[in-house]
Amino acid sequence: MWKFIFMAFLSVGCATKMRVPLNRMVSPESVGGSMNAEFGLGQQAQINGKIDLSGGTSPYPLVFSETRGTSFFSALSLFETFDVTWSHVSSGPSLIGGRWQFMGNSLRQAGSGNSLALTAAFGGNSHEIEGNPTYEFNISAMDLALVHGYWITSWWQVFDSFSYSTYSIQGELRGGISGDVSDKVKQKTIAVGTAVVFAPLKVKVEMAYSQLDWSTAKDATYSSMGMSLAYFY
Repeated sequence: MWKFIFMAFLSVGCATKMRVPLNRMVSPESVGGSMNAEFGLGQQAQINGKIDLSGGTSPYPLVFSETRGTSFFSALSLFETFDVTWSHVSSGPSLIGGRWQFMGNSLRQAGSGNSLALTAAFGGNSHEIEGNPTYEFNISAMDLALVHGYWITSWWQVFDSFSYSTYSIQGELRGGISGDVSDKVKQKTIAVGTAVVFAPLKVKVEMAYSQLDWSTAKDATYSSMGMSLAYFY
């Protein structure tokens, strides 16, 4: 059991596309204690990037569209106020990092007052899609967030967060079409939501507003909604 949990945190999912999540779905509470865990499964919005070959010349840009994907989240407590975290959204890079709660009680003891936490996560992946042309690329990502929560009752919480993220892709096409593919984005997201907790289950709904500033593609803003179900012990 513990070997499986440990390997889940160390593994990095296979990123097959340039996908940027719009929701964060991270709570301000650490799991609490030592070697306790939280597992979450959800649905959330993300931006999907595809290569635009219409211009006919390298470097080829990416065009983006909004889609939805399945999200996964895991946290393993090292001590009362700090967790190691792992997150992944469909076909995007996995992020491994930490959550430090510096105000309020942990999830296992929560139910009143304010909670406040800082999160940081980093990830990357290399992938090759065979065909004609063959597409080989590297993706890197970083996410920093400040997350606040307030318990209205012992089982009902409202929360808000601000996050800053960067995603970048460097790729190459080889074959019938050849050339470089690259882009990077700076993302700022404000999110608000609510959670209902009846141990060992937690249900969350989140609304987010994101501003994405691309290096080559057109800058854009998005409003999105995500939801998740988590189990913790």
